[in-house]
Amino acid sequence: MEEKRRIPYKWMALITICIASYMVTLDNSIVNISFPRLTRVFNTDASTVLWVSVAYLLVGVGLIFAFGKIGDTVGRKRIYVIGMTIFTIGMALCAVSQTIVQLIAARVVQAIGSAMMMSLGGAIITAAFPAQERGKAIGIWGAMVSAGLLSGPVFGGILLDTLGWRSIFWVRIPVGIISITMGAWLLKEQKISGAKLRFDWQGALALFFGLTCLLLFFNIGGKNGFGSPLVLGLAGGAVALISLFIFIETRSQQPIIDLNLFRIRLFAAANTSLIINFLAVAANGLLMPFYLINALGYSSSKAGLLFAIVSATSLIIGPISGWLSDKIGFRVLCTTGIVLLSAGLFWLSRLDSSASVAEIIPRLLVMGIGNGLFSSPNNSSIMGSVPPDKLSTGSSMIASMRQIGMSSGTAIAGAIFTSRQAAHLLELTAQNPASDELKRMALVAGYQDTLLIGAIICAFAVIPSVMRGKPTPHLQPPHEAAR
Repeated sequence: MEEKRRIPYKWMALITICIASYMVTLDNSIVNISFPRLTRVFNTDASTVLWVSVAYLLVGVGLIFAFGKIGDTVGRKRIYVIGMTIFTIGMALCAVSQTIVQLIAARVVQAIGSAMMMSLGGAIITAAFPAQERGKAIGIWGAMVSAGLLSGPVFGGILLDTLGWRSIFWVRIPVGIISITMGAWLLKEQKISGAKLRFDWQGALALFFGLTCLLLFFNIGGKNGFGSPLVLGLAGGAVALISLFIFIETRSQQPIIDLNLFRIRLFAAANTSLIINFLAVAANGLLMPFYLINALGYSSSKAGLLFAIVSATSLIIGPISGWLSDKIGFRVLCTTGIVLLSAGLFWLSRLDSSASVAEIIPRLLVMGIGNGLFSSPNNSSIMGSVPPDKLSTGSSMIASMRQIGMSSGTAIAGAIFTSRQAAHLLELTAQNPASDELKRMALVAGYQDTLLIGAIICAFAVIPSVMRGKPTPHLQPPHEAAR
């Protein structure tokens, strides 16, 4: 009787991973909102402060696959708990930083811990749940990710105004300690039986520097133009290093990424639709605050509440769509979500300089519903398409596609918006001198053009989403296939 009253391990594992995942995603949004304050505190410019985020992103994405591979062989729990510890130490180092260089270095420490966690969280959850409950579990996990993104600007704004910028790190350290304790106490060790660590250093280095060149290409190109020698050199470096990585991986006995996974139609299609989705929706994430504040004149708090509608709706829809995917499969839900996301972006692109709150809210609700319908089933389909010894690769792929898509999409959207806004302003001022009203009109026109392009890009994700196949029984973890 005593045993029956205990909470099943699968739920304890999910709770543990969700708490840590919430803190990591909260970190992204709560730090970004502090950038204007940091420029004043450290007496520097925005381009320097931006490296607080860029350094974190580059290191995290570059290392995530390597840590996934290490976790498979030496133990997922071990690497996950170590990662949580490093992440928490990084927060403490951020809180005591005295210069912007120290803060950026501390963020690199955080990124190392974050990569260890993100590469293994999904794998730990997938291995803990049976196949018929995977969608529900990943839906709950995805909802916590949305909650972190949602609450970051709210908590960050309050903390910045009341306790100062260091508090955005200090207040989360106790949560980090709780997460470390829960992970060490509650999680069971998972690793590939009998596997020996033969780490593919050549592949890891080629992937790290290749992704670094790729992300810098999009970030620097988005600001300075994609035709400069530096940006073109980064593009060439990215192509050469990623090609070298593929060459190395096809000959490695224990590759960082098993490229044969892309022969699985479900895995390839789900990842393709995932990165296209993030490339497209990044435009709304970047430009909506500018539109609401600079074009419509809303306060930061009002704009933040409106912008949170997308994440709040996803938070509600995500677990429901994950549960439904266990019953009816992935294809209908994911494809419907992509269609709604594309429609939402198109509908948002039709907003003008006199839009009311009543016109904005339904559009954001469509975006939130679409994101909730797509994300949880799509992530579940990725995790369900890989064999049990490749679960960490699946988890790493989800996190990497999200980071690369958002970073690249933000840079591309910024470049399109800047060029289109300038073109519209030039056209508007051809006959009249520049004024604040004309600049506002140019901003709105640039916003409309960029989101329209985002809607078109998002629509292309429908193709791989429709083409996705079904997971085959031999790809399920042993305890799942036996059910």
